[in-house]
Amino acid sequence: MKKKPVKLLEPSQQQLNLLLKYYQTKQYDNAEKIAVSITEEFPKHQFSWKVLAATLKQNGKISESLVAGQKSVQLNPQDAEAQFNLGIAMQELGRLDEAEESYKKAITLKPDFIVAHSNLGVVLKELGKLDEAAASYKKAITLKPDFIVAHSNLGVVLKELGKLDEAEISLRQAIKLKPDYKAYNNLGIVMEELGRLDEAEESYKKAITLKPDFKEAINNRWLLLFNQKKFEDALLDADLYVSKGSRQLDLTTLYALGRIDEIYKRLEVRSKIDSENISIAAFASFISEVEKKDTAYNFCPNPIDFIHHANLSTHINDSNNYIAELINELDSVKKIWQPSKKTTVGGFQTLTGVNLFKSPSGKIKQLKSIIINELDVYYKKYNQKSCTYIKKWPSQNHLNAWYVVLKKQGYQNPHIHPGGWLSGVIYLKVVPSLDKNEGAIEFSLNGEYYSNDNSSKLIHQPKLGDIVFFPSSLHHRTIPFSTNTDRIIVSFDLKPKQF
Repeated sequence: MKKKPVKLLEPSQQQLNLLLKYYQTKQYDNAEKIAVSITEEFPKHQFSWKVLAATLKQNGKISESLVAGQKSVQLNPQDAEAQFNLGIAMQELGRLDEAEESYKKAITLKPDFIVAHSNLGVVLKELGKLDEAAASYKKAITLKPDFIVAHSNLGVVLKELGKLDEAEISLRQAIKLKPDYKAYNNLGIVMEELGRLDEAEESYKKAITLKPDFKEAINNRWLLLFNQKKFEDALLDADLYVSKGSRQLDLTTLYALGRIDEIYKRLEVRSKIDSENISIAAFASFISEVEKKDTAYNFCPNPIDFIHHANLSTHINDSNNYIAELINELDSVKKIWQPSKKTTVGGFQTLTGVNLFKSPSGKIKQLKSIIINELDVYYKKYNQKSCTYIKKWPSQNHLNAWYVVLKKQGYQNPHIHPGGWLSGVIYLKVVPSLDKNEGAIEFSLNGEYYSNDNSSKLIHQPKLGDIVFFPSSLHHRTIPFSTNTDRIIVSFDLKPKQF
């Protein structure tokens, strides 16, 4: 009688050796195939799930990596490395609270897990928990004094905490360990805030020397020179920035130099090679009005003419009750105080990367539907206009939405939305104007670094439920308010393409 083959309870050592070989030699496609075959045959082999999660992450399959990571942790919650891998996937997907939890579990299981301390610092910074982030970086440095990334990241956090002298020490230590373009750029920012402008310029120069296409450092040095009215030197950086992909700083600099004819010539060139650039469009509308002369850049020459007003009450019978329920839903969405590199001052804003309209439900889903309906109204209202803004109207409704809660004395600085096409605001809670336009939205053609006293402005004092649409190239700001209450809005961008 023929014996039945014995079914193995776990993969052979040969299989595991091959899996590790492929992973360690960065042959991730092969590693993924082996890991998938092992986990299919041996679904309770925790180590293979862990390697599969790491491999999928390396292959850019973050959602699949998350599933494999969750399976790995489920099979062995005491595996620090598995918890760490799960944290990475959560972090990549923007699920920062869960990433924080996973990294903390990894550290509890393995207190000397250096990279987990460092990654936790990154997540805590993104969550606005700056003191905790600094503590995590310091712990990583204690465990590994030559940990360059931790020194550099600590310097950035200390800078945001206003501890400039300490930030300088951390960044210089990072540079001492290994000269790095990002560290030099961040050191330049710190030197600038300390008023040591020559050292700031030198730091930016070193960053650019190490990475000639480093746009952030080029932009920072341009701004440093521009603010010192060294316009000819600033123009050199602006032109360098143009060659790296940004096409507006040179126009601002030429305006400061009074070289108007050259601006018009450059705008004619840009209209042929980059006709849908929001930053250029904003400047073109400004210079056209100041000079009383049209430019060749026809994205949206008169953006103030394209401001549209509506109200939720035209879409919903009991709009006040709907707004109250919507605010209640939004309260559960994670937000942070004065997020870094955002325009919100004195208020909370949704975390970067969180899109309220990505997979909405409940009242948020209903709001998205209302906005899409109102966008149809908007397009029909303006569809006879001949500018690029209307003629190349996005064919699909790719919407990115966030919300903002401003507190007393809160405001939003003047800005545009460079990644948008049309932008909008929905007012869920408003504040009294007190006859001083408090809490109003002000539209203007003036930019942050170019302005004219005679430029057009328009102020809208919102009512509860107001919907306001406008071109993303139109500068706008919130006027601060003195009432001790909240001002709550949902903002969104209609994007030109999927993002």
